[in-house]
Amino acid sequence: MKEYKFRILIDTLEEENAFRDISINSSSNFDELHEAITAAFGFKGDQIASFYLSNEDWDKGQEIGLMDMTGESDDFVQMTETSIHKKVDKLNQKLLYVYDFLTMWCFFVELVEINKLSSVKQYPLVELELGVAPDENSKQIDLVDSLDIEDEEDDDPFSDFEDEFDNIDDYDF
Repeated sequence: MKEYKFRILIDTLEEENAFRDISINSSSNFDELHEAITAAFGFKGDQIASFYLSNEDWDKGQEIGLMDMTGESDDFVQMTETSIHKKVDKLNQKLLYVYDFLTMWCFFVELVEINKLSSVKQYPLVELELGVAPDENSKQIDLVDSLDIEDEEDDDPFSDFEDEFDNIDDYDF
């Protein structure tokens, strides 16, 4: 097997980028990579997540998930049962990693090096950290705003038509 070094960039609204380089045994499964990414960015790792095979434009391809949320997919690929080298085998290959489908933390993952396994390294290993990772809870969603619920101040269903009836004498009945 080989050592895969992935560069993982977190998509944030911050001006400063934050990324991590993580080396992992290519025979490790995607769940181990998921755990390494969340730990490297200081996230708890207790949310649903998925990897997506991607192309040069970062489009989502085949999903590799923690669990099949639909229960309808015969070709579902599970993280714990899939070795990384079975889906990733080329330098510069890209993946999207989505963590917590409510807050939608998105990570851009690229295979930047393929090396021989080292007998002195303990995998997975964070090889490089650049930038400060955002707090996992800094991206809260206001459910009321996201559902576009408006406060109803006026419960009168005819209030929108008040102007129409101001001159009721103008109508012939």
